[in-house]
Amino acid sequence: MEEEEYSPVSSKMEVSALLETMTQPGAAQIRLNSAEAKAFPIVLLDLEDDEYVEYDLTAIRELAPKLRRGVEFILLGQSHAGMIRSTPMKMTEFSEKDGRLICKSVWPEGLDLRQRRSAFRAQLRIGMDVGIRLRAEEEVKKRDKTDKTDKQKEKPLKEDEENKEAKEGDEVTEVAETRTMELMGDLKDLSATGALVDFFAQDGASKVINHMRSELEICFPDGTVFPIVADVRHIKTDPDRQVLTVGFEFTNVSKADEKQLWTFVREIEREASRNAGEGSSKTPSPLFEVKDENVALGRRQGHKYPTPIARRLARIAGYLDSQMVALRQGQKINSGQLSAHADKLLDIIKDDREGALFALRCIHRESAWVIHGLSVAIRSVDLAQSGAKLPRELEKAIVAAGMLHDLGKGMLPGSLWRASTLSRDSYLRMQSHVALLMNQMDNCKWLAPAVVQGVLERINERLDGSGYPLGLKGNDLGQLSRMVSVVDAVDAMCRPRADRAGQTTETAYRYLLANTNQFDYEWIERYIRHFGMISVGSLVKYKLNDQLAWVTGLDERRHIRQVILTSHDGPPDTELEKPIEGSALTVLGEIKEVLETDF
Repeated sequence: MEEEEYSPVSSKMEVSALLETMTQPGAAQIRLNSAEAKAFPIVLLDLEDDEYVEYDLTAIRELAPKLRRGVEFILLGQSHAGMIRSTPMKMTEFSEKDGRLICKSVWPEGLDLRQRRSAFRAQLRIGMDVGIRLRAEEEVKKRDKTDKTDKQKEKPLKEDEENKEAKEGDEVTEVAETRTMELMGDLKDLSATGALVDFFAQDGASKVINHMRSELEICFPDGTVFPIVADVRHIKTDPDRQVLTVGFEFTNVSKADEKQLWTFVREIEREASRNAGEGSSKTPSPLFEVKDENVALGRRQGHKYPTPIARRLARIAGYLDSQMVALRQGQKINSGQLSAHADKLLDIIKDDREGALFALRCIHRESAWVIHGLSVAIRSVDLAQSGAKLPRELEKAIVAAGMLHDLGKGMLPGSLWRASTLSRDSYLRMQSHVALLMNQMDNCKWLAPAVVQGVLERINERLDGSGYPLGLKGNDLGQLSRMVSVVDAVDAMCRPRADRAGQTTETAYRYLLANTNQFDYEWIERYIRHFGMISVGSLVKYKLNDQLAWVTGLDERRHIRQVILTSHDGPPDTELEKPIEGSALTVLGEIKEVLETDF
């Protein structure tokens, strides 16, 4: 019966792709080729197509004598496609390296898979960016009317006049035009038969995806672009992340296309196994080697941001969004990815701190927890640096903790955060987001315990003991906790919530100053002195023609020195005008008001 459950896999591409999944920690086992033999966990170190498989036998040295004598074994594993087992194999080489027992076997003649091969999907891990460009054609019908006189041609007619003139004899026809619509998305997984893709709901995704047959382009970091036609099979909406997840099935796949798709699947698995856990010394997949940082990949990079800093920040927002999804699925925080993106964010701040503060206003499409985390990270380390020079590792830890501190909220039901009022039980459940995140931090050994405690565990505590999760107060709270609680509160108050609109910075300052029993007065004062009464990223309205402008620079006294004019009160976009600064600001006159924002 067992034999009938498995399907043979013999092609080089499929065998390579399936073996690649077994290089991930805990994915492979070895069993001597006899019915009563026991299976032992084994580590696959390397693969060389059609040549050898390399293993680490250190943990199961007791099998080495039999394997040295040429006893056959079966390689077992589990992948997204199902249960895997190899044809009988033999070890060919043994060596000791740094106290480890390393060996090689011949390449398997084939694999057996207990599930349809078409179900095999290579899943992208955090930090792996592959873009999907979706194109669909729309037929637009326009009216084309031939007017009787040149005078009528020169002066457009109102709708009622146009109808009247038509009745009097003008010839009115409908002309069909074809318009191509384009949408960028993020590849989540890929198989030889289809793909799963995330799109921003705000990008008009539903309009494009309504076309059930579309042309896709799979865009890899190295510049490789692969076009293929696909049908939409299912759509799932995530309102919290403002994302549409769409399942596509490829149509009319040629043998050449199938071969190329299997190559992509194999390379994705190779890169995913390299990024598993704390990383690997494996050579990166060439497909994921970025050759041009300006190449648009995915729904974030494909969106037009108004500044280069905003584009860089969008990539980090994408990492946090992916990490939050992984947390929902029970995965741990990826230490290597957190370290890499903390370095990137710290570099952005050091390159242009005011540019980073303004860019926070340009990132509005992600989850509220992602945007808030970026803001707290940037403002916390910026404020901390203003008092004294800090070691790079401490700055990096503050940035990393700030980015993560609210992601645990994404692990709770969205109804808690969409509700305008909370019952006592719901409020207590909401507070569990701290513990939910801390339970997933095991792998982040490089984060200083003092920073983990001061930011992640105690950012929501208050001096009077009214905070959570422990109700600490007074001397229980160190300077780092006191600082980040002020940063966190100001940013949270300035963002819209289910029960209220976003407040102005001045309103947030007044609240904190009226509640110095909860917030440290010295840190409130330092925050105000450092970021100013009207901070970078504020939207102001001048008395002159009610002109709107974004504040993009302050002088040493924290007075406005630079603004960018805008025609609307929505998020900054690519239609922004050139900066106005210095004496040119006097033309705008006095500021009429600082506007609250709803994003």
